[in-house]
Amino acid sequence: MPPAYLPRVRYFCSYFIEKGWKVDLVTENSEHLHYAPENVTLLPINYYKYKQGIIAKSEWAFKFLLDLCLDYKGRYFYKKSKELLSQNHYDLVFCSSSFTFPLTVAARVAEKLNRPLFVDLRDIAEQSPDDNHYIAHRPPPLLGKLITRIYKNVSINRRNRVLRLATGVTTVSPWHVQTLSKHNPYTHLIYNGFDENMFVPGKLATERFTISYFGRIYNEQIRNPRLLFSALSELNKKGMVTPENTVVKWFVDEQSRNVILNIANSYNLSGFMEFHNFITPNALSDEMNKSSVLLVLCNAKDTKNYFGIMTTKFFEALGTNRPVVCIPDNNDNLSHLIKETKCGLVSSDELEVEKFLIEKLEEWQQKKRTNGMLDETIRMNFSRKKGAETLEKLFITAIKQQ
Repeated sequence: MPPAYLPRVRYFCSYFIEKGWKVDLVTENSEHLHYAPENVTLLPINYYKYKQGIIAKSEWAFKFLLDLCLDYKGRYFYKKSKELLSQNHYDLVFCSSSFTFPLTVAARVAEKLNRPLFVDLRDIAEQSPDDNHYIAHRPPPLLGKLITRIYKNVSINRRNRVLRLATGVTTVSPWHVQTLSKHNPYTHLIYNGFDENMFVPGKLATERFTISYFGRIYNEQIRNPRLLFSALSELNKKGMVTPENTVVKWFVDEQSRNVILNIANSYNLSGFMEFHNFITPNALSDEMNKSSVLLVLCNAKDTKNYFGIMTTKFFEALGTNRPVVCIPDNNDNLSHLIKETKCGLVSSDELEVEKFLIEKLEEWQQKKRTNGMLDETIRMNFSRKKGAETLEKLFITAIKQQ
């Protein structure tokens, strides 16, 4: 897997180890490796020698071009992992990726070992118009669009070649399944889900009616919160919400804070805003349970080529069974799931958002907390354990058919 804090991959590894499977994990070396699950055999591979400065950028640019032309990174990782692979017996090769790397590595390994290959894709290039999201450093302006377009096309072609070789594919939304099934008909849906050991419902009273948001807001096109501000502004004019009885907590980065403050100031609602840094997964569950309503943001309706986005924070909201308000309603996979589970409101109508907030505010005024809206059986269907059980069944079937 590529380096990062990846709760989906970490959970899968922990689940299979607990069930008695032996897991060897090959990944790029990074500062995030302390997140690796216990009892996994870890092979971290150093790819970049330099960490900062002009030398590091030059090294990145040189290796980027090599990788673009020759799949250099994939070949390098395969070469470095061969010693580990030659020392052990394996029944199956599993690769989880947030774009393309390290799919070609896994394909070479599976071919070498003559073992089934399973591919798990959390994000794909087609889901977002922001091509630069997949490139670590922004290319020069003069050639930027051309380079990113070439990089995107090359990456998609490499990915699709691997998909056609895979025994099975798993991915994170119905839209992703539909898109990837064109290249492998054995594509299955496993939602990102929530860790049921970490995200559990709690009945916590609060001094103020609390609306919370966790994550980033790159811009209003990708995450648009204006319906919330419009509804709060109306409720404030009516005297129903004030900074004394209501707070909107934002657990965001600096860029997101600036976007939010600009909007809040335009509605004269800055007094309701409370900003916090990102928090650890353990603290996240508590903060969610302290929330009267959890805010989920979608892209503006005029944003093109933005598909299948189902943020992990939404599933963690399901885990804590907090009422969700999702804006705007783009009639996408996330919208359908919220309506299907009845876990809250998804809407593009200011009056509907206002009415929902009034209902939850009145409920909070009676008990200083709000009740979850999700049936327990439905809630557990979105646990990562449920997803890991599905994955294990697919693995066992593939191994038996080998």
